[in-house]
Amino acid sequence: MSANAKTRYTISKVFGPAILDATVTTDNSNAHNMAGMTINGTTAYCAKRSQTGSAIYVIKNIANVTARKKVSRTVTIPYAVYGMTYCKNYLFMTCYKNKVIKMPVSSVSSGTITEEFTVSVDGNGYIPQSISYYGTENNEDLFLIGVGKMNKDDSFFYMIGTLENSKFIEKKRFYVKGSAGYEQAQGIFYHSKYGLFIATNKLTNGSATNYNMILCARIPDKISSVDNGKIYIPESEFRFNGNSRYASLAVRSLCISDSGILYISTNAVAATAGSEYDNDVIFRATNPVFPKNGLMEFTLSSKESLIVPNPDVTINGSTYTCANLGAFALNGTTGYCLLSHTTDDDMKDKASVLLSSPDISSKNFTRVSGSPVLRTMGHGNGMTYANGFLYVAAYDRDVNRKEIAQLDPATGNIVETYQCDHTIGGISYYGYDSQRGKDLFIVVNYDDADTKPYAQTPEFFIGYLESKKFVSIKNFYAQNPSFNAKYKNYLQDIFYSPLHGLFYVPLLTGTTRIYRLLPEQIEQASDEPLVPVAVYNKDDAIYEIESLAISDSGTLYIAQNCNSKLTKDDAVTQIGALSFISK
Repeated sequence: MSANAKTRYTISKVFGPAILDATVTTDNSNAHNMAGMTINGTTAYCAKRSQTGSAIYVIKNIANVTARKKVSRTVTIPYAVYGMTYCKNYLFMTCYKNKVIKMPVSSVSSGTITEEFTVSVDGNGYIPQSISYYGTENNEDLFLIGVGKMNKDDSFFYMIGTLENSKFIEKKRFYVKGSAGYEQAQGIFYHSKYGLFIATNKLTNGSATNYNMILCARIPDKISSVDNGKIYIPESEFRFNGNSRYASLAVRSLCISDSGILYISTNAVAATAGSEYDNDVIFRATNPVFPKNGLMEFTLSSKESLIVPNPDVTINGSTYTCANLGAFALNGTTGYCLLSHTTDDDMKDKASVLLSSPDISSKNFTRVSGSPVLRTMGHGNGMTYANGFLYVAAYDRDVNRKEIAQLDPATGNIVETYQCDHTIGGISYYGYDSQRGKDLFIVVNYDDADTKPYAQTPEFFIGYLESKKFVSIKNFYAQNPSFNAKYKNYLQDIFYSPLHGLFYVPLLTGTTRIYRLLPEQIEQASDEPLVPVAVYNKDDAIYEIESLAISDSGTLYIAQNCNSKLTKDDAVTQIGALSFISK
């Protein structure tokens, strides 16, 4: 992925436990500052600190804790804790001044500290603010430690090393680029399949606000592959903001449970003193899920929808309804939809109409003025815009038509057709090949293989249009985690962005998923099917996703074919809670 490209998600959240302030018994100070958090299985641990000590809390069965259930301290310790992580039956905590302490989980109730480790950077004993278990290599347990004093050039500083002989032994160091305006780094969490998560706060005059951003940068899962001194660029950002009920809501730490739930600990100051919003809370994220298979799942939320009517057309004195919204494409703010007649009669896949919207953010779709009834678009299952034209995956299995049709978007007329060696069911512009001097397209193959159906392991081709043919220069395969041999499986249209990757849409028994491959995965593809990095879910009884596109502003739009029993119109829907940022 381009170093300037990222995906920003807005996290939906629900209340978990409220973590009460506590008195540190060693000096009678108030531990009110939320600090590190970690989870082992179903049990969570967290800390709140004062200037000289901390309260440690144990939360059993955290997934089942009711909203705002008040949790009191388990024990206090004479260390000001910042970060926390779990490794092999021990809690490891970074502390003021320059310490990491080790506590057995079996002795949390007594506050037993079994070992201390000194942390230094280039001979200086700076405060280690954050910590996360990284993994075990060559029988050595490796940890990530963040030191704010070493941040530079809007990037956060981290080390990978071991804890041994009462010291932290640095082996590698690197930086992670911050998000503009979010100056303060807090807790971290590392997952070998998802990357390094960093909680950051937006500050005003040095104080935390209601604005937080969780960064996710893909750090190699082997220390040998980490480039020493490199600045890694986050590929994802998770926005987590408070509302008007809070004077401030600052994220302090985060972690992902074995079941894939993202937990976020916060320092809260209520807008109205003494209200229930004054308690520090651990929230549960409800729309992203991080299963063990490494495929991030994100639930799409609709923001606004545009109506796409189903036009009637007259052919040889008979009326037919073009009710199948099969393809959608964008050119700037102008959207295009192709609707086809797919009812099982004599005109099945033999009548299509082009519709457009001059402003995809607000204007409903209407038929392109003066456009003809297109008779050779087949099922009309895919479409893309490139350099002044629309290109349609115009297959028809009944007549064995394997074509890509080039349309004039202003008139809806066919400009040219290109023959394909395979049945092409989805198409997207891929980019310009300067060496060949050709525009490249990426298409998906709808032909069944000898041993398995086309939807099981989708095959994609990259190629160009020349001499009325599609000329393939590269092919690759991708996994379809939705495939189920017991049911009918289909593929819908595709969309490719050179910044954000390839999005493909399997359909299984009324449930639609959008899977995503990163650009570098396609560039490095071999014979093995590529594993998607994310799946976007939208389970809706009214609509099925047929096509999609990302606008220049980074907004995701999905074209949806409706359930005619519930509504007669189809829709192009703007998706909220995520955006694809180019710079």
